[in-house]
Amino acid sequence: MTPDAIPPELRRRGGSPRQVLALCLVGTLVLALFASRDLPGWADRFEDPGIARLAGDWDAAMARLGLVRPHEALREAMARLLAAGW
Repeated sequence: MTPDAIPPELRRRGGSPRQVLALCLVGTLVLALFASRDLPGWADRFEDPGIARLAGDWDAAMARLGLVRPHEALREAMARLLAAGW
């Protein structure tokens, strides 16, 4: 047994660097699709106005496709929970 509770037999069957890169790319794509509402605020931190404009355009495109609904539903749920004092 190791200190982080991962059994040694599972530790030996880890992913290759190529698999890790592929998973990172998939994760980036999922975030780009479903978390676009936060992208314009994040892009405003850069000094280049082109990045902010591109982020806004991407968010608008995701909204037209309806991919911002999960994000907005989570925000609405959190707002209701906070309003209820939970």
